[in-house]
Amino acid sequence: MLSFASMSNRTIWGLLRWGIPGFGALILVAMWVMGTANMRQDKERTEAEAYRRSDASTQAYEAYILRALQQIDQLEGFIAENAPLTDSDAALTRLLAQALQHQPNLSSLYVTNEHGDIVAVALRDGKATATGSAKDRAYFQVHEEARWRGLYVGEPTLGRVSKSWVIHLSRARFKADGSFAGVVVATVNPGFLVDFYNEAQFGKRGLVSLTGLDWTLRARRSGERVWYGDRAGPASLAPRVETAPAGHYFAESRLDGISRFIAYRVISPYRVVAYTGLARDEVLAEYEARRDRLREFLVFATGVVLLATGALTLLVLRLHASRLRAAAAEDRFQAASDAQLDPFFMLSVKRAESGAPGDFVCEHANPPALHWLARERAQVVGQSALSLVPKDLRPHLREVYETVLLTRGPLEEEFSWHTKQGEVRRVVQQVVPVSDGLAITMRDITQTRAKEELLREQRVALEHNERQLLAITNNVPVLISYVDRDRTIVFVNETHRRWYGSTWQTPVGKKLFEHWSPAVQEERIPYVIRAMGGERVEFLASRETVDGLRTLQSIYVPDVDADGLVQGIYMLSFDITDFKRTEAELSNLLYRDTLTGLDNRLRFNELLPQALARAKRSSKGIALLFLDVDRFKHINDTHGHAIGDDVLKKVAKRLRQVVRETDMVVRLAGDEFILLLEELGGPKESEAVASKVVAQFRTPLSLGTISLPVTVSVGVAYDDGTGLSGKALLQMADEQLYAAKAAGRNAFSAARY
Repeated sequence: MLSFASMSNRTIWGLLRWGIPGFGALILVAMWVMGTANMRQDKERTEAEAYRRSDASTQAYEAYILRALQQIDQLEGFIAENAPLTDSDAALTRLLAQALQHQPNLSSLYVTNEHGDIVAVALRDGKATATGSAKDRAYFQVHEEARWRGLYVGEPTLGRVSKSWVIHLSRARFKADGSFAGVVVATVNPGFLVDFYNEAQFGKRGLVSLTGLDWTLRARRSGERVWYGDRAGPASLAPRVETAPAGHYFAESRLDGISRFIAYRVISPYRVVAYTGLARDEVLAEYEARRDRLREFLVFATGVVLLATGALTLLVLRLHASRLRAAAAEDRFQAASDAQLDPFFMLSVKRAESGAPGDFVCEHANPPALHWLARERAQVVGQSALSLVPKDLRPHLREVYETVLLTRGPLEEEFSWHTKQGEVRRVVQQVVPVSDGLAITMRDITQTRAKEELLREQRVALEHNERQLLAITNNVPVLISYVDRDRTIVFVNETHRRWYGSTWQTPVGKKLFEHWSPAVQEERIPYVIRAMGGERVEFLASRETVDGLRTLQSIYVPDVDADGLVQGIYMLSFDITDFKRTEAELSNLLYRDTLTGLDNRLRFNELLPQALARAKRSSKGIALLFLDVDRFKHINDTHGHAIGDDVLKKVAKRLRQVVRETDMVVRLAGDEFILLLEELGGPKESEAVASKVVAQFRTPLSLGTISLPVTVSVGVAYDDGTGLSGKALLQMADEQLYAAKAAGRNAFSAARY
């Protein structure tokens, strides 16, 4: 019948056997449920952000279209009101030509009479004769039939004069009595209506489109491709426009098969719909990357959980089997508890009539004892114990045995045993009184003593090596010390005295906090903690020595024992002052322009990303001033390169006088310079600096015996910490430099992002 303890053990082992896999399965289910929920929420956030971006883009596009159409509407209204005031068609043509100059996006302007005949025309490129009729055109008919008030945005058609696709923007004109007098028509390239598209905002597969409420595309752009004249797919857009004048939805385009997040806004005055869209695959690209990484993590974590669960389950099974084996081994051990590995004897005492010990008889000898004596059991048991040992030992052993019997206390001794084979064994004997007898255990320690002798010899050799090592460590130009796990300094070499002077007391035996000043502790204790954790650390520090302030490279190496425990730290410090001085000189040569002494392009390329990152973190403004010397080539050609070099040096000197000490002045190449301004409160500060730069060169440069007038042109690019890339900021500044030169040089031009 099983005991309660046995049943409890079986229950516990059963719970462990099946509970661990069950717990692992529970972890996997929870992990995947939370991971799936996270992916779903991430997708919903991404889609919501896409709709928000589309709404904002469509609102901006609506404003762009409204502004363009209102300008054209006002222009045509002006022409319609002033056309009757012209005394001839030629005067009207001149009016159209003047109006066309104010609208660079228009291809042509022309006016018809009430019959549709063209009476005046002006073209952007070239001249045209006012001939032909627009009576058959829809844009004429809607006004003639009074079906339209205001500006009419016509469908894309093939121009009869330009032979290219255009959109007619028409407006009716009336006589003094209010009767229809014809139309004023402007033509534009359909692409003008979708120039709003840019890849940075909409991606490579986004969408910008303008369609009429007749559901005919006026213009549509996605990437580099432009559509016009197609049907706009009223099945998806029309029902939504009827419901609300603005909104968003998700749909797949029938024109290019791309699914997009679309936002639309109806521009009621012109009966058109502006809408933009973001491609689903571009919107969800980052989400899908995050989703894939999460899935990979979940798969990896699943593998880890399965592996851990399997390993733990296997360990439980093995532990249970080991427990069963241990129980069986315990039973066997109980049966063999009398057996020992060392020779073991039980002796009884034969006493004389006087009661004094007479002889000692062997009552029991275990197998190792029989092997020790090289005899069979019958030759040992029942025999005189003293007769079994070498003759030279008998007097000594009799004395020992009698002493133990007399004192009734255990005794342990070591002696030599000379065998019949001529060997000498070192033996440890333990004699314990047992009733009126003795229990004797012997152990051969010959090899142990030989090993001890070997260890002694090795210790002597080690001490010799330590003395040699100490002599070496005391004569190398490296400060070597050892700190134990309690942060007590155990050793320092002679370099400590050479660096810090003979007046310094030896730090051996002191705690680090006693030896180091508070400043040194604050600097180095974090590295000590890391090294005590088993990490090898390196760092640079400066210390005052008898030779002055020196730069030290310190290396802390953990002393790890065989069990993986850190027992202390080896501290090595190298004086790298000369190396650092050389390194600084090389760095100066690498990052300094040799002619002007300014930072060079390489230095600028390294520091610009850091400055942009600081601006983004602090939300402070940053500006690039890109400038060059006006007509510098003429200076070189006229006065020679030596004068040109002097000009560049003078320019560099004046630039340093304009900016703050914290600003960066760079010679980029040739006569090109850059000023990098940080911590700006707004774009006006950068423009003020640019103005000071231009003003700085109103005074001619004094170059030896000549006075040379020199001016500069400056391009200013400002960013308020939005995270603009260095390449983009530099490009903006370059473009503004060209704008300043185009404006006549000796000036600056600014752009803001």
